[in-house]
Amino acid sequence: MPVRVRVEGKAVEYLARGTSIVYRKWVKPRHSIPPGALVELESTRGEPLGCGLWEPIGPVAVRVLKRGACPWSDPVEALEYLLGKAYEARKRYRARLGSSYRLVNSDGDRLSGLIIDVYAEELAVLQSSSLAVDSLAEHIASILVKLTGVEAVYEKSLQRSRRDIGLEPRSRWLLGRKPRVIVEEGPARFIVDVVRGQKTGFYLDQRLNRLEFQELAYEGSRVLDVFSYTGGFGIHASLAGAKEVVFLEEDPSAVELLRENLRLNGVENYRIINESIWKAEGVPQDYFDLIAVDPPAFIQSGSREAVERGFRAYKRAYSWSLEKARDGAIVYLSSCSYFLTRDLFLEAIASSAGVAGVEYRIMGSLRGAGPDHALRGEEYLDYLKGAFIHVYRP
Repeated sequence: MPVRVRVEGKAVEYLARGTSIVYRKWVKPRHSIPPGALVELESTRGEPLGCGLWEPIGPVAVRVLKRGACPWSDPVEALEYLLGKAYEARKRYRARLGSSYRLVNSDGDRLSGLIIDVYAEELAVLQSSSLAVDSLAEHIASILVKLTGVEAVYEKSLQRSRRDIGLEPRSRWLLGRKPRVIVEEGPARFIVDVVRGQKTGFYLDQRLNRLEFQELAYEGSRVLDVFSYTGGFGIHASLAGAKEVVFLEEDPSAVELLRENLRLNGVENYRIINESIWKAEGVPQDYFDLIAVDPPAFIQSGSREAVERGFRAYKRAYSWSLEKARDGAIVYLSSCSYFLTRDLFLEAIASSAGVAGVEYRIMGSLRGAGPDHALRGEEYLDYLKGAFIHVYRP
């Protein structure tokens, strides 16, 4: 049965609004509750306010699963219910998501501290930033197998945020073993190596933007894929008839997998520059019809110094890329840094265009992640910003 925990201060107001976390400073001190235990939060008058999982370390004390009283008797029952609801939501979008999707997007699915990606309905990758989730990882893996039919579950919890709360990074097979799968995305196929790859193995958040990029390619177009990783944008363009695709990627492991993906998709007219954008040479100016720029998160914290330094890096990368665009080109610029706000992102585009000496128009609204990256108002989950811009030279 749930342990009853009393809360006070702003917790009462935030729980009424549907918050997914309750900070320790708002909880009456409790020292004997194990990590991941189911707790029922109550007001000083004994009114049930929320149901969640107990966190014994860090600033967060409870990861809230729902408002009001606990309808479940233990945490495994709660996980079965919430994972089932998350799966049900993705099934409604099956036509757009296919067999690879984000099943759990942390607070967006009422499972704060947990990320789960499913690849080809064969493999699930779990990422935890919570001791509560750590303690329940094996249960989560078992539920995933029954729920989705995957053959293996891998935990890849290597993010720096774990160290901030005293948790060591870790990676391990929870069930089965299937380090590689092939995912389908429109007409393209990609090898996902969950052990060697970045994040959980593949960037599912850019899927709809890659498909839109493909729609913009045409027979005979010249394409530049900057920070190409394993080739998502460029391969899509090649399959749409691009005459020439140049991939720019500095990570040798990513380039190795990129070459495999090129062979898998039968792509022949390409060039790979295995070099940092800051050192790359031999990329012609005023040449490409279609360009994708998908850099890493240059801003890792909200400090003024970090934001200013990262902004300069984005501006430099964007302006370098815009200089390569011919008159009439379409350029997709993106940022996966939460700390580069929407306004700063737009400012980076405007400043970069000025440096590159081009005029531009943004085609439609800013793009973000697909519907599998669920949100409930948590700003940090709405991190991805992208813009398709038409470039011209007056």
